[in-house]
Amino acid sequence: MPDYDAETLAEQALMIGLVDKDQAMQARFEAEDGSPESLLRVLLRKGLLTSWQVERLQKGDPSGFFYGGCKVLFHIAEGTFARVYRGQRMIGGNSVAIKVLRQRFVSDPDAISRFRKEAEAGMKLVHPNIVQILDFGEEDKKHYMMMEYVEGTNLRDLLKIRTRIDAAAALPMMIGLAAGLQYSFEHGVTHRDIKGTNILISNNGTAKLVDFGLATIEGDNSKSASLNQRTVDYSALERTCNSPKGDPRSDIYFLGCVFYQMLTGQLAMAEVESKDPLQKMLKRSFGAIKPLSDQRHAPDPELTRIIEKMMKVDVKSRYQLMSDVYKDLVAFQTQQQSQTTSSAERAEAEGRKSDEFDFDSLFTYKEIEPVAPVAEPKKAPEPEIPSEVVNETEPDHLDFEIKAIQQKHILCVETQSEIQDAFRKSLSKLGYRVILVSDAERAAERYRETTPDAVIFDVDGFGDEGIDAFIDMHDKAHEDEHDLAAVVLLGPKQAGFKGRLPNDDRLIVFVKPVKMKDIQGAIVQLVPAVG
Repeated sequence: MPDYDAETLAEQALMIGLVDKDQAMQARFEAEDGSPESLLRVLLRKGLLTSWQVERLQKGDPSGFFYGGCKVLFHIAEGTFARVYRGQRMIGGNSVAIKVLRQRFVSDPDAISRFRKEAEAGMKLVHPNIVQILDFGEEDKKHYMMMEYVEGTNLRDLLKIRTRIDAAAALPMMIGLAAGLQYSFEHGVTHRDIKGTNILISNNGTAKLVDFGLATIEGDNSKSASLNQRTVDYSALERTCNSPKGDPRSDIYFLGCVFYQMLTGQLAMAEVESKDPLQKMLKRSFGAIKPLSDQRHAPDPELTRIIEKMMKVDVKSRYQLMSDVYKDLVAFQTQQQSQTTSSAERAEAEGRKSDEFDFDSLFTYKEIEPVAPVAEPKKAPEPEIPSEVVNETEPDHLDFEIKAIQQKHILCVETQSEIQDAFRKSLSKLGYRVILVSDAERAAERYRETTPDAVIFDVDGFGDEGIDAFIDMHDKAHEDEHDLAAVVLLGPKQAGFKGRLPNDDRLIVFVKPVKMKDIQGAIVQLVPAVG
């Protein structure tokens, strides 16, 4: 802990406007011994300050905390052009994403023009499959744009974890992206930067296009966009097939490449190693792409036909309209649904609802021994009140608990949306209130903000970094003088991580696959649903 005075920290936060007088006074009152450590724990636990804000306060930098009536909470992403933060509206408390142009570009008129162009293009587009731009402006000589906040991950990072996405799960995302791109075309905007990092997948599985920074707006002949890897790809394609710059059919081609990777786990085109953009353009070989039908995980022939038509190098053989891509994808989905209707009816006849999630398909093997011996799990009591499930996109102050009964909170740290849904449905039926987090690095801070009664941490979903994130959560919990009750899920190759786990808390460890009922029993054992 750095050596600084508690009053100084509180006064800095008060002066900047991160907390008001009443909040600062209440925090001082709740600080057990008035020490900086105790005050900081209170401020973090109550969500009045975040770790990012504390770091900035310690550096003595009073700028960059507010943009357009929103307060910055965390840094969440960055590129060469801009940084992205998670923010919160001062009025209403809704979450937003704030994109801020990097300081080194503030004296570059072309960069500022491109940034404003992205904001203007985005504000024209209001569609469920496009991340909405809400506002843009300049504050303290920093250019920013306010965007819809999407709780989830980008497609590239999702594929790093899952490698590929089954066609049944991918198809709704594909249809959504096609609908979003069709909408942008109808409004005179082509994207010009279709790739995995510019596609966000929300926790409920909705796919959204983001970052129209290289967008071509109909009637705009400016040349402010810099020559990055994606402009090289687009230019090389259009040069190969003799189509004009900003051709909507180029977006169709690269969206097809995205679908190709989603389904197969393979890039359609290997990355070209060269620092010279012109050399990269010359080395691109669009004709050398392995046909989707030849891939090991090729989808149904009809879906394969649609994607391969999107990726035709001969522009006249390619889909000419995004609306035609959308129609063909929807028709294929309808055909698939009709083929499964009979099996759904049989499942219903057997007493299962057709929309029920098969939890045990995710976890099927037995657990390893828990870190500490525990008693046999008791059967979960039937919930006496309707359970409330909280996604991290909802404001934390919304609390509909019945005063006579204190509902238990479970923080689930999980990257896969279908497993998140499994936890949400399963635990809420037992009477728990569920908080979902998909970012392992964010998990420790979320623990501090909410102080849940127990945690489910799927280390497997985050790879080797997941164990470090869990240990960080454990350390922060103990800094706040809390014991950590947690169910830790390890992958089959992570059993050796057991020795790295702390042994001073109530931890139950499972090695995947494991049955959902065992996870439910472990949670009930650690914390009864109500009480």
